[in-house]
Amino acid sequence: MSKKCAKCEKTVYPTEELKCLDKFWHKACFKCEVCNMTLNMKNYKGYNKIPYCNVHYPTTSFTAVADTPENQRIKQNTKVQSNVQYHSDFERQKGSYTQVADTPDMLRHQQNTKNISLIEYHRNFEESKSSFTCVTDTPVMKTQLTNTKNVSLIQYQKDFTDSRGICYQVPDTVEMKTHRRNMENISLIKYHADFEKMKGKKLTVVDDPEMMRIKQNTAIQSNVEYHKVRDQLSEMEQKRPDREAREGPDVFEEGDPEPPRGYQAPPQSYQPPPQSYQPPPQSYQPPPQSYQPPPPQPASEGMVCKALYDYTSADADEVSFQEDDLIIQCQPIDEGWMEGTVKRTGERGMLPSNYVDRVN
Repeated sequence: MSKKCAKCEKTVYPTEELKCLDKFWHKACFKCEVCNMTLNMKNYKGYNKIPYCNVHYPTTSFTAVADTPENQRIKQNTKVQSNVQYHSDFERQKGSYTQVADTPDMLRHQQNTKNISLIEYHRNFEESKSSFTCVTDTPVMKTQLTNTKNVSLIQYQKDFTDSRGICYQVPDTVEMKTHRRNMENISLIKYHADFEKMKGKKLTVVDDPEMMRIKQNTAIQSNVEYHKVRDQLSEMEQKRPDREAREGPDVFEEGDPEPPRGYQAPPQSYQPPPQSYQPPPQSYQPPPQSYQPPPPQPASEGMVCKALYDYTSADADEVSFQEDDLIIQCQPIDEGWMEGTVKRTGERGMLPSNYVDRVN
Protein backbone atom coordinates (compact mmCIF):
# COMPACT_ATOMS: atom_id res chain seq x y z
CA MET A 1 0.00 0.00 0.00
CA SER A 2 1.47 3.38 -1.03
CA LYS A 3 1.88 6.14 1.58
CA LYS A 4 -0.14 9.37 1.10
CA CYS A 5 1.06 12.84 2.09
CA ALA A 6 -1.06 14.46 4.83
CA LYS A 7 -0.84 17.87 3.08
CA CYS A 8 -1.23 17.18 -0.69
CA GLU A 9 -2.54 13.58 -0.43
CA LYS A 10 -0.09 12.40 -3.09
CA THR A 11 2.13 9.34 -2.98
CA VAL A 12 5.19 9.72 -0.73
CA TYR A 13 8.32 7.96 -1.92
CA PRO A 14 11.07 6.82 0.49
CA THR A 15 13.59 9.41 -0.76
CA GLU A 16 11.32 12.34 0.14
CA GLU A 17 9.49 10.72 3.06
CA LEU A 18 9.15 12.53 6.43
CA LYS A 19 7.26 10.83 9.23
CA CYS A 20 6.00 13.11 12.00
CA LEU A 21 2.86 13.54 14.12
CA ASP A 22 1.78 10.00 13.18
CA LYS A 23 1.53 11.03 9.51
CA PHE A 24 3.62 10.94 6.35
CA TRP A 25 4.72 14.20 4.67
CA HIS A 26 6.71 15.37 1.70
CA LYS A 27 9.65 17.40 2.91
CA ALA A 28 8.34 20.36 0.89
CA CYS A 29 4.79 19.92 2.25
CA PHE A 30 5.83 19.97 5.92
CA LYS A 31 4.87 23.64 6.51
CA CYS A 32 3.25 25.76 9.18
CA GLU A 33 -0.53 25.70 9.01
CA VAL A 34 -0.76 29.50 9.34
CA CYS A 35 2.21 31.07 7.54
CA ASN A 36 3.29 28.15 5.30
CA MET A 37 6.88 28.35 6.48
CA THR A 38 8.84 25.21 5.68
CA LEU A 39 9.58 23.32 8.88
CA ASN A 40 11.93 20.54 9.91
CA MET A 41 12.25 18.14 12.80
CA LYS A 42 14.01 20.74 14.97
CA ASN A 43 11.79 23.82 14.79
CA TYR A 44 8.27 22.47 14.46
CA LYS A 45 5.62 22.31 17.19
CA GLY A 46 2.62 20.05 16.94
CA TYR A 47 -0.90 20.79 18.10
CA ASN A 48 -3.72 18.32 17.39
CA LYS A 49 -1.33 16.54 14.99
CA ILE A 50 -0.91 19.73 12.89
CA PRO A 51 2.52 21.38 12.51
CA TYR A 52 3.02 25.02 13.59
CA CYS A 53 6.00 27.33 13.88
CA ASN A 54 7.04 28.93 17.18
CA VAL A 55 5.23 32.18 16.39
CA HIS A 56 1.85 30.77 15.38
CA TYR A 57 1.72 27.94 17.88
CA PRO A 58 -1.73 28.17 19.54
CA THR A 59 -1.60 28.94 23.27
CA THR A 60 -4.12 27.63 25.74
CA SER A 61 -6.06 29.98 27.99
CA PHE A 62 -8.30 29.37 30.94
CA THR A 63 -11.88 30.52 31.59
CA ALA A 64 -12.57 32.45 34.76
CA VAL A 65 -15.53 31.08 36.68
CA ALA A 66 -17.14 33.13 39.44
CA ASP A 67 -17.24 31.56 42.91
CA THR A 68 -20.99 31.63 43.29
CA PRO A 69 -22.67 29.85 46.22
CA GLU A 70 -23.86 27.16 43.84
CA ASN A 71 -20.33 26.54 42.50
CA GLN A 72 -18.89 26.39 46.03
CA ARG A 73 -21.61 23.90 47.09
CA ILE A 74 -20.84 21.68 44.08
CA LYS A 75 -17.11 21.89 44.82
CA GLN A 76 -17.64 20.88 48.45
CA ASN A 77 -19.90 17.98 47.48
CA THR A 78 -17.30 16.78 44.96
CA LYS A 79 -14.59 16.78 47.66
CA VAL A 80 -16.84 14.87 50.08
CA GLN A 81 -17.76 12.29 47.46
CA SER A 82 -14.11 11.88 46.47
CA ASN A 83 -13.12 11.39 50.12
CA VAL A 84 -15.92 8.89 50.70
CA GLN A 85 -14.97 6.97 47.57
CA TYR A 86 -11.31 6.95 48.61
CA HIS A 87 -12.07 5.57 52.07
CA SER A 88 -14.45 3.04 50.61
CA ASP A 89 -11.78 1.75 48.22
CA PHE A 90 -9.22 1.81 51.00
CA GLU A 91 -11.36 -0.29 53.38
CA ARG A 92 -12.16 -2.73 50.59
CA GLN A 93 -8.49 -3.22 49.63
CA LYS A 94 -7.20 -3.40 53.22
CA GLY A 95 -5.59 -6.77 53.95
CA SER A 96 -5.10 -7.59 50.26
CA TYR A 97 -2.05 -7.04 48.12
CA THR A 98 -1.47 -6.67 44.43
CA GLN A 99 1.01 -9.09 42.97
CA VAL A 100 3.41 -7.54 40.50
CA ALA A 101 5.37 -9.76 38.12
CA ASP A 102 9.18 -9.56 38.43
CA THR A 103 9.80 -8.61 34.84
CA PRO A 104 13.29 -7.52 33.71
CA ASP A 105 12.10 -3.90 33.51
CA MET A 106 10.66 -4.08 37.04
CA LEU A 107 13.87 -5.60 38.45
CA ARG A 108 15.98 -2.97 36.68
CA HIS A 109 13.76 -0.18 38.00
CA GLN A 110 13.95 -1.62 41.53
CA GLN A 111 17.77 -1.81 41.38
CA ASN A 112 17.98 1.76 40.06
CA THR A 113 15.74 2.95 42.88
CA LYS A 114 18.00 1.30 45.45
CA ASN A 115 21.10 2.83 43.89
CA ILE A 116 19.55 6.30 43.81
CA SER A 117 18.46 5.96 47.43
CA LEU A 118 21.95 4.86 48.48
CA ILE A 119 23.63 7.70 46.57
CA GLU A 120 21.26 10.24 48.11
CA TYR A 121 21.90 8.83 51.59
CA HIS A 122 25.68 9.06 51.18
CA ARG A 123 25.41 12.58 49.76
CA ASN A 124 23.36 13.73 52.75
CA PHE A 125 25.75 11.95 55.11
CA GLU A 126 28.80 13.68 53.60
CA GLU A 127 27.05 17.05 53.75
CA SER A 128 26.08 16.59 57.41
CA LYS A 129 29.55 15.31 58.39
CA SER A 130 31.53 17.64 60.67
CA SER A 131 28.35 19.55 61.52
CA PHE A 132 26.42 19.41 64.77
CA THR A 133 23.01 20.43 66.00
CA CYS A 134 23.05 22.92 68.84
CA VAL A 135 20.46 22.01 71.50
CA THR A 136 19.47 24.66 74.04
CA ASP A 137 19.85 23.58 77.67
CA THR A 138 16.32 24.39 78.76
CA PRO A 139 15.12 23.46 82.28
CA VAL A 140 13.07 20.60 80.82
CA MET A 141 16.11 19.27 78.92
CA LYS A 142 18.31 19.48 82.06
CA THR A 143 15.68 17.67 84.13
CA GLN A 144 15.36 14.90 81.51
CA LEU A 145 19.15 14.54 81.32
CA THR A 146 19.45 14.24 85.11
CA ASN A 147 16.63 11.68 85.25
CA THR A 148 18.27 9.61 82.50
CA LYS A 149 21.58 9.54 84.40
CA ASN A 150 19.83 8.55 87.65
CA VAL A 151 17.84 5.76 85.98
CA SER A 152 21.00 4.44 84.28
CA LEU A 153 22.93 4.47 87.59
CA ILE A 154 20.11 2.72 89.46
CA GLN A 155 19.86 0.03 86.76
CA TYR A 156 23.64 -0.47 86.79
CA GLN A 157 23.72 -0.88 90.59
CA LYS A 158 20.79 -3.29 90.43
CA ASP A 159 22.45 -5.43 87.75
CA PHE A 160 25.74 -5.36 89.65
CA THR A 161 24.02 -6.47 92.88
CA ASP A 162 22.14 -9.27 91.10
CA SER A 163 25.24 -10.58 89.31
CA ARG A 164 27.57 -10.39 92.35
CA GLY A 165 28.99 -13.78 93.22
CA ILE A 166 27.90 -15.34 89.91
CA CYS A 167 30.64 -17.06 87.93
CA TYR A 168 30.02 -17.20 84.19
CA GLN A 169 31.42 -20.40 82.72
CA VAL A 170 32.33 -20.32 79.05
CA PRO A 171 32.11 -23.72 77.31
CA ASP A 172 35.55 -24.91 76.16
CA THR A 173 34.56 -25.72 72.58
CA VAL A 174 36.85 -26.62 69.69
CA GLU A 175 36.48 -23.10 68.24
CA MET A 176 37.42 -21.58 71.61
CA LYS A 177 40.52 -23.79 71.91
CA THR A 178 41.57 -22.94 68.35
CA HIS A 179 41.09 -19.22 68.98
CA ARG A 180 43.11 -19.38 72.21
CA ARG A 181 45.91 -21.31 70.48
CA ASN A 182 45.98 -18.77 67.63
CA MET A 183 46.19 -15.89 70.09
CA GLU A 184 49.11 -17.58 71.89
CA ASN A 185 50.93 -18.12 68.58
CA ILE A 186 50.39 -14.49 67.56
CA SER A 187 51.68 -13.29 70.93
CA LEU A 188 54.75 -15.54 70.64
CA ILE A 189 55.48 -14.37 67.08
CA LYS A 190 55.12 -10.73 68.20
CA TYR A 191 57.49 -11.34 71.13
CA HIS A 192 60.15 -12.93 68.90
CA ALA A 193 59.81 -10.12 66.34
CA ASP A 194 60.33 -7.49 69.04
CA PHE A 195 63.23 -9.46 70.49
CA GLU A 196 64.99 -9.72 67.12
CA LYS A 197 64.38 -6.03 66.51
CA MET A 198 65.86 -5.01 69.88
CA LYS A 199 68.77 -7.45 69.68
CA GLY A 200 72.08 -5.60 69.63
CA LYS A 201 70.57 -2.29 70.70
CA LYS A 202 71.81 -0.66 73.90
CA LEU A 203 69.07 0.74 76.16
CA THR A 204 69.84 4.10 77.76
CA VAL A 205 68.44 4.62 81.28
CA VAL A 206 67.72 8.25 82.12
CA ASP A 207 69.09 9.34 85.51
CA ASP A 208 65.96 11.03 86.78
CA PRO A 209 65.89 12.40 90.40
CA GLU A 210 64.12 9.30 91.73
CA MET A 211 66.68 6.94 90.13
CA MET A 212 69.60 9.02 91.48
CA ARG A 213 68.08 8.99 94.97
CA ILE A 214 67.70 5.19 94.91
CA LYS A 215 71.26 4.81 93.62
CA GLN A 216 72.59 7.09 96.42
CA ASN A 217 70.67 5.18 99.12
CA THR A 218 72.01 1.88 97.80
CA ALA A 219 75.58 3.19 97.90
CA ILE A 220 75.15 4.46 101.48
CA GLN A 221 73.67 1.15 102.67
CA SER A 222 76.48 -0.77 100.98
CA ASN A 223 79.09 1.47 102.65
CA VAL A 224 77.49 1.06 106.09
CA GLU A 225 77.35 -2.72 105.69
CA TYR A 226 80.99 -2.76 104.63
CA HIS A 227 82.08 -0.80 107.74
CA LYS A 228 80.04 -3.08 110.02
CA VAL A 229 81.61 -6.28 108.64
CA ARG A 230 85.08 -4.67 108.76
CA ASP A 231 84.68 -3.76 112.45
CA GLN A 232 83.61 -7.33 113.30
CA LEU A 233 86.67 -8.75 111.52
CA SER A 234 88.94 -6.30 113.36
CA GLU A 235 87.54 -7.39 116.74
CA MET A 236 88.10 -11.04 115.85
CA GLU A 237 91.71 -10.31 114.87
CA GLN A 238 92.32 -8.57 118.20
CA LYS A 239 91.01 -11.52 120.29
CA ARG A 240 92.73 -14.28 118.32
CA PRO A 241 96.38 -13.73 119.55
CA ASP A 242 95.25 -13.67 123.22
CA ARG A 243 93.45 -17.02 122.93
CA GLU A 244 96.28 -18.75 121.09
CA ALA A 245 98.85 -17.46 123.64
CA ARG A 246 97.31 -19.37 126.56
CA GLU A 247 99.21 -22.27 128.14
CA GLY A 248 97.90 -25.31 130.03
CA PRO A 249 94.69 -27.25 129.79
CA ASP A 250 93.11 -25.63 132.86
CA VAL A 251 93.34 -22.02 131.68
CA PHE A 252 89.95 -20.91 130.45
CA GLU A 253 88.24 -17.54 130.36
CA GLU A 254 84.81 -16.88 131.81
CA GLY A 255 82.14 -17.96 129.41
CA ASP A 256 84.24 -20.66 127.63
CA PRO A 257 82.76 -24.17 127.54
CA GLU A 258 84.19 -26.62 130.10
CA PRO A 259 86.61 -29.16 128.50
CA PRO A 260 85.60 -32.83 128.57
CA ARG A 261 87.03 -35.22 131.16
CA GLY A 262 90.41 -36.67 130.24
CA TYR A 263 91.18 -33.74 127.94
CA GLN A 264 94.87 -33.47 127.08
CA ALA A 265 96.12 -30.16 125.84
CA PRO A 266 98.10 -30.32 122.57
CA PRO A 267 101.77 -29.38 122.62
CA GLN A 268 102.25 -25.66 122.75
CA SER A 269 104.38 -25.18 119.68
CA TYR A 270 102.72 -21.84 118.86
CA GLN A 271 104.90 -18.80 119.35
CA PRO A 272 102.99 -15.62 120.08
CA PRO A 273 103.66 -12.69 117.78
CA PRO A 274 105.84 -9.88 119.05
CA GLN A 275 104.19 -7.29 121.28
CA SER A 276 104.80 -4.63 118.67
CA TYR A 277 101.77 -5.90 116.70
CA GLN A 278 99.38 -3.07 115.91
CA PRO A 279 95.75 -3.77 115.01
CA PRO A 280 94.47 -2.31 111.76
CA PRO A 281 93.04 1.17 111.96
CA GLN A 282 89.34 1.41 112.80
CA SER A 283 88.57 4.30 110.47
CA TYR A 284 87.79 3.68 106.83
CA GLN A 285 90.47 4.80 104.42
CA PRO A 286 89.22 5.33 100.83
CA PRO A 287 91.38 3.90 98.06
CA PRO A 288 93.79 6.30 96.38
CA GLN A 289 92.29 8.32 93.56
CA SER A 290 95.40 8.01 91.39
CA TYR A 291 94.37 4.61 90.12
CA GLN A 292 94.79 4.30 86.41
CA PRO A 293 92.95 1.58 84.50
CA PRO A 294 95.17 -0.79 82.55
CA PRO A 295 95.56 0.01 78.87
CA PRO A 296 93.06 -1.81 76.67
CA GLN A 297 94.37 -4.88 74.99
CA PRO A 298 94.34 -4.74 71.22
CA ALA A 299 91.33 -6.75 70.02
CA SER A 300 91.00 -8.46 66.72
CA GLU A 301 89.16 -6.49 64.07
CA GLY A 302 86.83 -9.38 63.28
CA MET A 303 84.63 -8.85 60.21
CA VAL A 304 85.73 -5.65 58.41
CA CYS A 305 83.51 -3.67 56.04
CA LYS A 306 84.19 -0.60 53.90
CA ALA A 307 81.72 2.31 53.68
CA LEU A 308 80.30 2.89 50.21
CA TYR A 309 78.44 6.14 51.02
CA ASP A 310 78.24 8.81 53.71
CA TYR A 311 75.74 8.12 56.49
CA THR A 312 74.45 10.39 59.29
CA SER A 313 72.96 8.74 62.36
CA ALA A 314 69.22 9.30 62.90
CA ASP A 315 69.03 7.83 66.44
CA ALA A 316 71.14 7.71 69.59
CA ASP A 317 72.14 4.06 69.11
CA GLU A 318 73.32 4.56 65.50
CA VAL A 319 76.77 5.64 64.29
CA SER A 320 77.81 8.10 61.56
CA PHE A 321 80.59 7.50 59.03
CA GLN A 322 81.99 8.80 55.77
CA GLU A 323 82.73 7.19 52.46
CA ASP A 324 85.75 4.80 52.42
CA ASP A 325 85.73 4.49 56.27
CA LEU A 326 86.55 1.05 57.67
CA ILE A 327 83.97 -0.57 59.97
CA ILE A 328 85.55 -3.26 62.21
CA GLN A 329 84.02 -5.90 64.53
CA CYS A 330 80.83 -6.02 62.45
CA GLN A 331 77.96 -8.18 63.72
CA PRO A 332 74.80 -8.64 61.59
CA ILE A 333 71.54 -7.98 63.45
CA ASP A 334 68.90 -8.62 60.78
CA GLU A 335 68.52 -8.37 56.99
CA GLY A 336 68.93 -4.57 56.86
CA TRP A 337 71.01 -3.62 59.94
CA MET A 338 74.32 -4.52 61.53
CA GLU A 339 76.46 -3.34 64.45
CA GLY A 340 80.09 -2.21 64.15
CA THR A 341 82.84 0.19 65.21
CA VAL A 342 84.12 3.02 62.98
CA LYS A 343 87.91 2.64 62.99
CA ARG A 344 88.50 6.34 62.31
CA THR A 345 86.41 7.70 65.22
CA GLY A 346 86.22 4.68 67.54
CA GLU A 347 82.40 5.02 67.86
CA ARG A 348 80.29 1.87 67.93
CA GLY A 349 76.64 1.55 67.02
CA MET A 350 74.11 0.35 64.48
CA LEU A 351 74.41 1.06 60.74
CA PRO A 352 72.53 0.01 57.57
CA SER A 353 73.99 -3.06 55.85
CA ASN A 354 73.44 -1.72 52.30
CA TYR A 355 75.74 1.26 52.95
CA VAL A 356 78.86 -0.91 53.43
CA ASP A 357 80.65 -3.71 51.61
CA ARG A 358 82.48 -6.56 53.31
CA VAL A 359 86.27 -6.57 52.89
CA ASN A 360 87.46 -9.79 54.57
